[in-house]
Amino acid sequence: MARIAAFPIRLLTRAAALLGFAAALSALLAAPARAEGVVRIQQPSGKVETYDDVKIQILHDALYVTSSDGKGTLIVTRAACSYQGEILVCFPLAVTLVQPGTTGALDLKRGTIYSNMTGENQRLPYSSTQLPPHGILLSFTTQRGTYINVNGVIDGGTK
Repeated sequence: MARIAAFPIRLLTRAAALLGFAAALSALLAAPARAEGVVRIQQPSGKVETYDDVKIQILHDALYVTSSDGKGTLIVTRAACSYQGEILVCFPLAVTLVQPGTTGALDLKRGTIYSNMTGENQRLPYSSTQLPPHGILLSFTTQRGTYINVNGVIDGGTK
């Protein structure tokens, strides 16, 4: 039976209220101090941008992915989540992009976030891919056809 969590707390169906994502991620607050991550963005034109050494954090019930120069941040503020084994699987509902001079919601078409909440490598369901301890893998597609992929390790955070 799947365990259910929400990101952050929202009533997503009439059948069940989902638990707080921050509570599900509380174990990550003790994660290693150094975050590592890579963001890959492919525009509908085919142009690909890659950002290395991104910082990935959970802050105040939201997931933040910030470029190494601090000039761009993706913020996942809401998602529907459940556990598949030891992997937390989330479907993002609200993602914001913050850049110098602009802040705007992404027009999500679909997306998935996989997070390893444990201190050991975990295999993704139905895949040979493994996530490291406190690892995260996410992929979004926008209505415009932009693909955003993030792979890295969560750098703790605050409740």
